[in-house]
Formats: sequence, structure tokens, C-alpha cells
Amino acid sequence: MNRTMPVLLRGYRCECHTSRPTNGDATTLLGSIDVDTAPQAVRWIRVALRTLTPALNSEAFEEAWQWLSEDHHDTLQALVQGEPITLVLQQGRTTIQWTARPAQFLRLTTRQGINSPACGQEYTGPARQRE
Repeated sequence: MNRTMPVLLRGYRCECHTSRPTNGDATTLLGSIDVDTAPQAVRWIRVALRTLTPALNSEAFEEAWQWLSEDHHDTLQALVQGEPITLVLQQGRTTIQWTARPAQFLRLTTRQGINSPACGQEYTGPARQRE
């Protein structure tokens, strides 16, 4: 019996952006990740935020620790219910924004060779250059 794999996979898209008034409306993407579950999305934000907290001013620090200690539960619940979330901190003139939202990802191929095209066997990777 041959089971077909689903074409679309459910997951979450997470991003972290910064912006400053001197940049106008422009934002800078600092990082992003695609994860399978809502807890993984919240964990990614929590790890980034915990890493950043020692450098925050007192007001941003208090907001960060409030979210880390209690408010992240509400964020997780919102994601589980299919709602996108946003966490915004203001550090001086810089705005830091984390977002996570439900997403569907297109399944491409496996890395096990059974579903890979023939040309996949020829790829040697960045470490080995062809001569």
C-alpha cells in the first residue's frame, strides 16, 4: 500500500524586525524561522528575548520580563487558536518586533534519495568544489 504524503504542511512563520525613525518606514529583518508547532514558535521568541534582556533599558526590560514570565502563555494560546501574534519592544529609538503566524508550507522533497530527482545525486555541497 503506497501512502501519499500531504502536499501542504501546517506550521508557523516567525520573524524578528527592527526599525528606527531615521529609517522612515523601513524595517530590517534580523531573523526568521519556520517551525512545526506553536510552542516552538513561542520558544524561538523567548530565547531571543532572554538573550536580549541584559542590553535593554529599564522600561523595555520590565516589559520583556512580564512577557517572558506570564504573557507568553496568552501568546501561545492565540497561536494555537490560529491567530497571528506580535510582540513589540521599544529600546530607545529602536523598535524591536517579533511576529509569529500560522502558515502552510509546500512539501518539496525528502533528503533520503527515494524522492529526489537524479540531479540531486550530483550535488557535492559547498565544501567540495568541482574541478
